[in-house]
Amino acid sequence: MIALVFAINNAIKKADVMAKPTGLVLIGVLIVQTFSTITKDNMGARHYKNYAPYVGALALYLFFSNISGLFGLAQPTANYSVTLTLALITFILIQRAVFMSNGFVKFFTRFFEPYPVFFVMNFFGAIAPLVSMSLRLFGNITGGTIIMMLFYSFTGYVAGFIPVIGQFDFIGPLIGPFLHAYFDLFVGFIQMFVFISLTTVFIGNEFPSEPETTN
Repeated sequence: MIALVFAINNAIKKADVMAKPTGLVLIGVLIVQTFSTITKDNMGARHYKNYAPYVGALALYLFFSNISGLFGLAQPTANYSVTLTLALITFILIQRAVFMSNGFVKFFTRFFEPYPVFFVMNFFGAIAPLVSMSLRLFGNITGGTIIMMLFYSFTGYVAGFIPVIGQFDFIGPLIGPFLHAYFDLFVGFIQMFVFISLTTVFIGNEFPSEPETTN
């Protein structure tokens, strides 16, 4: 990711500002526009600029982490401590948005609304995003990893019944790419998109609604 950022930054410095973006410059423009648009749609024009850089960095990290299994690397998001940490950052940003929108007193009294008896419900409602987001990402990535491990174990076992060529798993490489395309690329992309969407929605919901403007 750092190499990509430096490469795009170097390409932008050398690019002609009047020319149509191409190559790495175009990739940089698309990345910035895409995640700025997603953040703006969910947070509003007033607040999105403060969060769009984080959302973009988070999206790139999640995507590369989710597909790292394709390159024979361990997937960071298959480790619950990683997904919990990322969800914790989102949780802190949510609480920051609540504090900014409601002030010090309201930040604490909200747990007792509309009646004090609702404290337990409000408390667990506040920490629900931390648990759900971390477990959702971890569970989907880990589930795909386990399925692929079982798949290769099974194909290796079946191939062992075939004389001579059965000494190595020749079935797995024939079917595996289609499963990797789903569990690594498709699921990896979807889980990245879901995580950043929930991050922007949960944070954006804590800010006051912006008045609609008409042209």
